Parts: sequence; C-alpha cells; structure tokens
Amino acid sequence: MANSPRLQPYRAKRNFAKTPEPLGLTDQHEGNRFVVHKHHATADHYDLRLEIDGVLKSWAVPRGPSLNPADKRLAVQTEDHPLDYIDFEGVIPEGEYGGGPMIVWDTGIWAPMDDIETSLEKGAFKFRLVGEKLKGGWMLARLKAKENEDKVNWLLFKEHDQAADAKIDILTKRPESVKSGRRIEELVEKPKPAKRVIAPKPAKLAGAVQGLMPARLEPQLATTVPGPPSGDGWLHEIKFDGYRTAAHVADGAVTFITRSGLDWSRRYGRLKAAFENLACASAIIDGEVVVTDDKGISRFSALQDALAAGETHKLTFYAFDLLYLDGWDLTDVVLEKRKELLGQLLGGVTTKSALQLSDHVTSDGAALYEQASELGLEGIVSKQASSTYLPGRSKSWTKVKARAVGDFVIAGYTVSEAAEGLAALALAEWVDGELEYRGKCGSGFDAETLPMLLARLQPLQADAVRLEGMPREVIAVRPVLRAHVHYANRTADNALRHAVFKGLREAELSARTAAPRKRLISDADLAGIFVTNPTRRIFGKTGPTKLDIAVYYAAVGDFMLPHIIGRPVSLVRCPTGKSADCFFQRHAFTGMPATMVSFETQTSDGEARNYIAVEDAKAYLALAQFGVVEFHTWGAHRQSLDKPDRAVFDLDPGEGIDWREVVEAAVHVRGELESLGLVPFVKTSGGKGIHVVVPVKKKLGWRQFHQACSDIATRIAATAPETFTTTMGAENRRKRIFIDFHRNARSHTAAAPYTLRGRPHMPASTPLEWNDLESIDAAEDLNYSSLPGLLAASGDPWVDIDDFARELPAPAKAKK
Repeated sequence: MANSPRLQPYRAKRNFAKTPEPLGLTDQHEGNRFVVHKHHATADHYDLRLEIDGVLKSWAVPRGPSLNPADKRLAVQTEDHPLDYIDFEGVIPEGEYGGGPMIVWDTGIWAPMDDIETSLEKGAFKFRLVGEKLKGGWMLARLKAKENEDKVNWLLFKEHDQAADAKIDILTKRPESVKSGRRIEELVEKPKPAKRVIAPKPAKLAGAVQGLMPARLEPQLATTVPGPPSGDGWLHEIKFDGYRTAAHVADGAVTFITRSGLDWSRRYGRLKAAFENLACASAIIDGEVVVTDDKGISRFSALQDALAAGETHKLTFYAFDLLYLDGWDLTDVVLEKRKELLGQLLGGVTTKSALQLSDHVTSDGAALYEQASELGLEGIVSKQASSTYLPGRSKSWTKVKARAVGDFVIAGYTVSEAAEGLAALALAEWVDGELEYRGKCGSGFDAETLPMLLARLQPLQADAVRLEGMPREVIAVRPVLRAHVHYANRTADNALRHAVFKGLREAELSARTAAPRKRLISDADLAGIFVTNPTRRIFGKTGPTKLDIAVYYAAVGDFMLPHIIGRPVSLVRCPTGKSADCFFQRHAFTGMPATMVSFETQTSDGEARNYIAVEDAKAYLALAQFGVVEFHTWGAHRQSLDKPDRAVFDLDPGEGIDWREVVEAAVHVRGELESLGLVPFVKTSGGKGIHVVVPVKKKLGWRQFHQACSDIATRIAATAPETFTTTMGAENRRKRIFIDFHRNARSHTAAAPYTLRGRPHMPASTPLEWNDLESIDAAEDLNYSSLPGLLAASGDPWVDIDDFARELPAPAKAKK
C-alpha cells in the first residue's frame, strides 16, 4: 500500500523536507496492529490508529479513551496514515500540519469482533484491543452527520468486560510513552543528551575474552550464611528486595532478562530510556529492579504494586556487575575490576536517573550489616573481590538476612490473668505433613492487635489438637492462622529465640465490581448436608476434619459449581483420611448421589468407558459423605463432549524453581497468549504450579484441539528455551518450567477451580485476578480456612470467563 491513493491526503498535508514523520514508502504489513498516539498540537488529543488493509485507519479522540463504559468519547475520523507511522514518536515542527510533540501512548494488537468492512459501513464497529494500557472490547459508533458537516464523527467507548474499570482514569494514571517511557512534556524541547563518559578499553583487563554477546548468561547466586565474612578481600553490598535482572544493551536498544530467562523489556517500560546515553555499543549489566520508598528502602510489595498498575516510572535498576562490554566477555575478569569498569561506565548517570550504581564497602562487613538491620533493609551481600563470575549458586558470593524472618502456624495461645487478655502465641511449622511446636512469641503486639488476635483465636478452640512439647498453659487452637514473625535464631531443639510478632500472614484478593454469582445452593441444600465420622482428621492428626471439608465445599459452592456442573469429573476420595488410602474415582460407584450422571463415551485411545458428572448442588454437597477431597474436570461439557471449550496450560516447576519465578513465567505466558488474540485467566494449581486457562470457542475436535495447544506451548517455550520445556520427565525440567499441555487431550482432566488439594494444609486451586497473582507470597495461603472468607469479600474473578471465548489458532497440521 506504499503507493496507494489512500495515502494521498496524508502526504498532501505534509512537507516531508521539514517534518520527521514517515513518508510511507514501505509495506510493513504485520497483522492487526494498533497504536494510540498522544498528540499536543492545537490542543492535547489522542489518535487511535488501527491497521486495516495496509494502512492505519485513524480517529482523533479529543478527550482520550476511557476504561469506564459509561464514558462516550467523541472520535473524529481523520486521513489514513502509513503503516510505518505506528512507531513514530517525536516533535512535528511548529508551523507544519499537526505541529507539536507526539508520543506512542499505547500500542499492541487488535481483533475485529465482526466483519470489518460491514461493521464500518453500518457504523457499528466492535473490536478488541490487547495493548499495554488498553485491553478488552471497544466500540466505535458513527454519529448521524449534520447538515453541511464535512467530518465523520464517531463515539468511542469501552464495553462491559473484565478490562473495564469505572474508578481508574487511565490517562492520568499512565501518561508516559510505552516506547520511550517519557511524558509528552519532555518532548516539547528535545532532551539534551547526558554527558557521555568514555569507557575504558576492556581488552586491557586480565581475563577478558573477545567474542559475540551471548543472548543470556545464567546469573550467579549467593549462598546464605549466618553472618557476614570477616577480613579483607570482600566487597559488601546492600541486598535489594526486587527482581534480579540483566540489562542487555546493543546499538542503543536495551533488553531486560529476568533471573529465569524471560524477556521483560515491555513490562519494565520506562527503564529503557535510562540506558540510552551509556558510552558503549554493547553491554550486559547485572542488577536488580526495585521500587524504593521515601527512605530509599526497596520493598518488593511496592514493586509488585507498580508492575501490576503499569507504573514503570517508579522502577529503578541498581547495577552491581558488568559481564560484557563492547565485544569482550568479562566473566573471567575478577570482580573488583568488573565493578571498577562498571563505575566508570555509569559515571555520567545522575542521581535522578532510573539507572543507579549499587556501591559497596571494602571494610569489615559487620558494620554494614548492623546498619542494614537498623534501617530495616533486607540484609547484605558479600562478594570475594578476586572472584570471577560463576553462574549458579556459589560460596564466593554470600548473603546474610538482616533478621531471621518466617511465617509460622498459630497452634495456640496463652492469656495474662493480670491483663485479662492474650499474652503470647504458640507457634508451629509443618514438617513432613505434621505440625511441630516451635515455641512462643510474646512481643510485638500493640493495644489494637491483642484483642483482635484473641477474638480470632477463641472460636478455634473446638476440636483443636495439642502438639507434643506444648506447655500446659497453652490453649490449643485449630491451625488455620499464620503469624509473620522476626526472630534472632533457633535453639538446638529448633525453637525460636526472641520471636517478635509482625502481623498475621493472610492473602488478600481484589474486590470485584461485577455482580456476584447467582446463588446455586439453597438453605435446604445446606440443611441436608450429612457426614458420618465428622471429626475424623484428614491427612494427619493436625489436619482438617471431614466436616471441615464438607463446610468448605458448601461455602464455596456458589463460586465453584458453575465451573463443574455438566462437565465430566474425576474425584479424589480419601475415605479413611490417610493419604495412602486416597484414590481416583472416574466412573460410577455404589451409592453415589442420585443426581450424579453416569454416561458412556470413548477414551482418547478409542476404548469405551463410563464417566460421571455432577449435575446439581445436591449431588455436589452429598459427595462430602464419600470422602471426596478433590474435583478434576474435563475441558468440555457432557452435552458437547467432542468440542472442548477450555484450554489449560499447567506451569509445573522443576527442581530449583521458586514461586516467584513461576509467577514471572505465568505473566510471560499471559503476554504470549494475548499476542495470539486469546484471553488468558489464571489460578493457582493448589501445589507449586500455576494454571493459565483460556476459554475457547467450540470449534475443534479433541485431536485438533490437543495439537493446537501443543503448537502454542511449543511457541511459548521457544521464546525462552532456558526457562520453559514442553518435554516430560524430571530431568528435562530441572531448573525449568514444564508447560504441560497434555491436559487438553480427550478424557484428561485438570484440577477444578476452587477444588482442595490433598495436602496437610489443604490448599485450594484458586482463580485470581492477574494483578493479585504477584501479591500472593505462597499458594498455600489460599486454603480451606482462608478462601471462603476471601471469596465472600471479593467474588469470583472467573464469573464471566465464558464471555471471552476466542478461536484457537489452527493447529500446524491442519494449516494449508
């Protein structure tokens, strides 16, 4: 379309000898891309541009887009723009058409909901956006033209969906460019480049090896030790509380790679601009991305909030190592020289920059450790000055936490007769499925906390089990609450010394604005719940009772039932309460509830089998009597068994992968799925993994569906091969995450939303909002005790999941 007459109005309005705007001589068709430019010309406005038939069809939106479906924003149709305008950001000279600064406020891909040509002709154009700021369904509705009006006016507004938000002003909250991180005010005058510092020649350093810059270097990790090393030969640094990240700089561009090997360049947004003026052609800088408070202390919770809100202007990159520079691999250069070189490279960086040097001290680290403890910092990292860079965990880097921190089960409490209130908490921790007593915590409580804790603990005395070693004065409680404490160390018998209470460890979920689910379980249904042996413990002497499980499923039934009714299920039954006696129940069984359905179909191998499905609340509640602990469902309904409607990508971490890395991986998978026009939802697996679930239209049969999911998993794994694998087997996923797509084969199942999992603390496979995922410190915080209350306050984040069903890309074998 480079020579298309459709671009003549665009070219006729511009003098390309003066304006930096693209002439539009190239065809760069890449699919359904979109951009929203923020443009300060005669007045501030926003330009929505959608890639259609080789041009960018454009609308000027004076007041900008709004996430509130009630806001109807005028959108004036303007001339078509060339495709290469999608990346344009700069200043159009004064006096020229559209003179003024322009930034790429948002960009991504879009997809029509109906036929494009027909929708535009009718004046009712519905489409979906998958950008960094704008997501979900939108509509352009053409207004009736007034007499003698030469402009074509439309109204732009957001549809009611998961991405709608009546409370957030996205224009104020996210004013920056997604391309450069700069605000439009910064483009009024061309920013003066920072003073460039001439970096020394790395070739002169002993150990430097000439070679191509690697795509990724596995990071060196510190070994935890009880105290900082003494003596000379160590560099001591502050330990940051953020995301370990390597910045790969090449020809003015920067790519950010996380500890697990994921490319988070788009997610970190503004940080790119901080590396623009480094005096090098290429570099790999090791560091940590953090958000600091007003005292300069990094807080991971603040980083999570900033990333969830897209507030990348709050991020800071603290650089602490230089691994590659201008064609030279520095990993065999001693640390002392690497840091010296890094300091010189960052010599022109100002204190206001988002790129900062992590400095160090060379004296005894004990003083820095004491200072870090006093300030409430995470701790310190000590590194041997003469050490080379060693991927993986090594003893040449050590770390010491400024304080011992832990989360412990509250197994009981003591009372003070003098104060007539709570005196101390009795703490415990899980060891091989059983609770072991760890001593008392009697400090850290304020006047408000003491009565709150007592009120929470008193109702938990019923059916509580006393732990071995617990003092007589301790009043035992059921182990459903956890305390976050600081302590000095542990005694020889593993008891905590000088424990200080810092708060209850409780998960929090975002409250939804959507209407709550329709009630599916009536009072009569609840009254009919019956279980024999209600006090029988499940999974150990301190586990929940059979009645606890029944009560949990009754409490979450209104949320869980829409996700399981009518789908074939496999049940995990534990009739004796012992894990060794648990078994899968896939087929009809004697005495099963009357409204359970048994039906015959074929397995993926073509063999005839009988399966079961839950059809109503009565059957669901009655299963508690049969010792049912877990529910696993097919990705299809019984009535349309050969047309699956939910795809599950189970992110199963291998050895050496922690929870935070799995969360990183899930966020990456989300982005890859959205780039395919799909709408992913997320839930914890109830174990160490995460399930990313995609609602799909009932188009493909099981074989095509499984192949399509395989293709998607392979594609995602290829974007970060050192992080992901699609090959089964423990050896193949050591230090990697297995993307298990095999749950999308016929007769295969996945843990149902809200099902409990058969483990001592009974965690639940919990659906989450994406912005809640990073705030969850541990999946087990969402369990049989905590989740009913959280759901009552927040609602089901999957309440409208079926409204977002999209077609899966055709499997490779089916493409022509």
